[in-house]
Amino acid sequence: MCQNVDFFSGAMYFLLDIPEDLFISIFAMGRIPGWTAQVVEQFENNILLRPRLQYVGELDRKFTPISDR
Repeated sequence: MCQNVDFFSGAMYFLLDIPEDLFISIFAMGRIPGWTAQVVEQFENNILLRPRLQYVGELDRKFTPISDR
């Protein structure tokens, strides 16, 4: 498994006795400035930076559990 900065941050939060249910919120807080900058850039330039993220596949498909895949 490849580790990213969240792996090491999580270890530090654990050592600092920060409750585990706060880890994801803390990780997200560090990313909010970048997300915000992307949104501002999109609005200023009137472009969508990631248009491929719009789902264009078949709708109302039956869900297959992971154990059956």
